[in-house]
Amino acid sequence: MQKLTSAKPTPTAVLHRLSLYHCLLTDWLLASKKGAITSKELASTLGLNEVTVRNDLSFLGETPGKRGVGYSIDGLRQMLGEFLGLPPFAPVAFVGSAKVVSSLFSFFLVEKFGFISAAFFSEDPNDRTAVINGREVQSIEAISPELASMGVNIAVVITHPTWVQHSINLLAQAGVKGILVLTPSVVIEAPEGVHVTQIRIPCDLKALFHRVSLLDQQA
Repeated sequence: MQKLTSAKPTPTAVLHRLSLYHCLLTDWLLASKKGAITSKELASTLGLNEVTVRNDLSFLGETPGKRGVGYSIDGLRQMLGEFLGLPPFAPVAFVGSAKVVSSLFSFFLVEKFGFISAAFFSEDPNDRTAVINGREVQSIEAISPELASMGVNIAVVITHPTWVQHSINLLAQAGVKGILVLTPSVVIEAPEGVHVTQIRIPCDLKALFHRVSLLDQQA
């Protein structure tokens, strides 16, 4: 697959929205939505400004759209996928106990969003005989460069906080270049050459308390 590159660096907020557009278009295709989609419809569906959507799509370069008609849903989704560097089905490794990962999968249907759960690793010794999505759960210490030979360069870490940094270090040594951390650890170190993204639920909740307090003050 030929990866599209942008002549200008992509801001984090723009990259997040481009990923959001890709997810939305995927949902529409799965729901058999046909025809063209306009930037106005994208904006309205996601609660965004139409100008913001058009500016975001400008990072793709030439988009498969026509003035007054809109974009081909499938064509725009494909171009977004190429820009994001997504293969048709993107392999991802998951690191965390079988119980926690299985709970995540109860609402995050990986295949629906175009991902493949390629490998599972757990910090829990009781998980040695566990199986998730037809794959055997291995020990965290089994993380090795074999992941790279499987085409896995992205991983999700959702371990106990005491295992987060060790998991990240092992994944980096195995050749993984991108890691999404769901464990609410406040401080983590990203190894050189590895991009780490973290969702800090406690911090997001505290930010929500602030937003609610402002609403109360305005009421």
